[in-house]
Amino acid sequence: MEQSINLREYLDILKRRRIIVILVMIICLGLGGYKTYVNYESYVPTYRSSMTVRINTSKNIGKKKKKDEENQQDLYSTYNVAMNQNIASSYKSLASSSNVANIVASSLKISSAEVGSISVSQREDMAEFIDISVVNKNKELSKKVAEEIPEAFNQELIRLVGFDCVEVVYEASNPSLIGRGRDLTILKAAGVGVVLSIFLVLLAECLDTKIVTPDDINKYWNYQLIGTIPLDRSNSKGKRRTKK
Repeated sequence: MEQSINLREYLDILKRRRIIVILVMIICLGLGGYKTYVNYESYVPTYRSSMTVRINTSKNIGKKKKKDEENQQDLYSTYNVAMNQNIASSYKSLASSSNVANIVASSLKISSAEVGSISVSQREDMAEFIDISVVNKNKELSKKVAEEIPEAFNQELIRLVGFDCVEVVYEASNPSLIGRGRDLTILKAAGVGVVLSIFLVLLAECLDTKIVTPDDINKYWNYQLIGTIPLDRSNSKGKRRTKK
């Protein structure tokens, strides 16, 4: 018959091997606490500045005076809208490319590493609109970089597709401090400690072949227990028997 172990037996095993559990938890929590301290000491505030641009292939036409209604309708024709959305979808990644970062760095007279992180996203409801965010450790520099990106992005589009089509919709916002996320290192370390301690306890239990309780006789050899002999502490090792 297959042997089964109930929850009480597991708890008894953990209680019997509690030294392993305590040591593993102390080590894991200690390492987690040290990692949390290192993260706290190495934290550097970062700032984000965001802006929105629009891909508009009729930008230059729109600036001219229109003499008739046909030109006005041409600006928002189905063909132009489809072209704008296609360019935005195909080339939005250029705004965060190394070429754009190099152009911005050259314009601001800084190194490319100082530009920071540039991220772009295309709006689902209005595909020709592109949101651009700049994350930088320098508060003032994050906004300056954001202000220079549309022109650099436009230069790359002119070079690749021949269109002067980047139009600023929303100017670069004032830099905002990026909130510090919750550090869950301690909780992760505690979870690792629990899993590791249970694993080590079960491993030690599997490798331990000693007979500890009367039930182990039935468990390992399927022998029925006939009786037990109580321990006579007066005759235990290390004690002298009293002479009459």
